[in-house]
Amino acid sequence: MVRILLADDHRIVRRGLCAFLQSRSDFHICAEASNGREAIDLAIEKKPDVAVIDLELPVINGIDATRMIRRGAPETQILIFTAEITETLLREAICAGACGYLLKSEADDQIVTAIDALAQGRAFYSIAVSQKLFERAAGVNTHRMNGGLPLTTREREILRLIAEGHSGKRIALLLGISYKTVETHRAAAMRKLQLRSIAGIVRYAVREKLIQA
Repeated sequence: MVRILLADDHRIVRRGLCAFLQSRSDFHICAEASNGREAIDLAIEKKPDVAVIDLELPVINGIDATRMIRRGAPETQILIFTAEITETLLREAICAGACGYLLKSEADDQIVTAIDALAQGRAFYSIAVSQKLFERAAGVNTHRMNGGLPLTTREREILRLIAEGHSGKRIALLLGISYKTVETHRAAAMRKLQLRSIAGIVRYAVREKLIQA
């Protein structure tokens, strides 16, 4: 029997996921959490085999919750189950101790495969995540920016929109992502390119022909 903890701040998501997973006779949902603090406390108390964690948890975010669960319940394997994937988020999740990363938009059977893999001590990265890892590896070898990591497609897109004069909130609306995610991408891109200001972003965008001068 694989004992599972679900951590997501959307009750409907938790309920649907719980019903789907418990259709498997060898899966048991031993706890549910609506924020990162609850996830940590329940993981330490219940010691599930697998914790399914959303990144955008309130109180304590999914990355920090993963790190604390790995400290307090080291036998629990962490599966990140979230709506967003960026190079930065993926790297931070792995460094925090997650052994799996799956997008909510992917097929239902993927989460069953992922939980099975983690319960058996194997890592799991879905097709979309594996592609992101491949793109990063290829980019590091062929297109380094200023001696650092290459920009992701989303980071370049956000820099272009900033250079065109859009605010962070407007960019979030245009791309259908959260303002926090926009800021994460912006900060990562500026760090990679060693940029310090909006003027620097505009100069970069013009030089790389992201916008017309």
